Amino acid sequence: MSSKTRFLAAVLTSVAAATFSLAGSAMASQSGGPKQSIGPNQNYLGLVNGKNAGAVIEVVCPGPAGLNRTGPPVGGQTVGVVRAASGGGFTGSLAHVIWAEFNQSQANAVGFATYRTPKPIPTTLQLPCGGTGTVTFTTCFGTLPCASNARDDVVLVTFLNIAV
Repeated sequence: MSSKTRFLAAVLTSVAAATFSLAGSAMASQSGGPKQSIGPNQNYLGLVNGKNAGAVIEVVCPGPAGLNRTGPPVGGQTVGVVRAASGGGFTGSLAHVIWAEFNQSQANAVGFATYRTPKPIPTTLQLPCGGTGTVTFTTCFGTLPCASNARDDVVLVTFLNIAV
């Protein structure tokens, strides 16, 4: 093996190792590691199918396309929350639970008491057959007390009809 070939092999091995290390770190931050309780004065990011940006929710809307049609989400999709150093949402001074609300509706909201605990998107939801919407991750839910310094994390989602 020539010195150029050995050098190239060493560089490629280093690049591959670094790539796998970074990929593993990103995956661990979303689903691995110890579960941490949600509490007051914490920044967080909401995740839809593991993404805080560019998220897609697949829906099933058979039949002719039309305005204002809705359908259920495909099973196996998730929402979750991860703790963040800054930015995103803020739990405020009172929170111990973060709620995921779909298209500004409290019906079928999903609650989280710990970070890095993905939960299924309820298949009982009726979501738009296309276009965009939001999943709001909030500590202000229903009649629960809400801190004045709490801040929501709103994730823009695209609805993708897989039955077309």
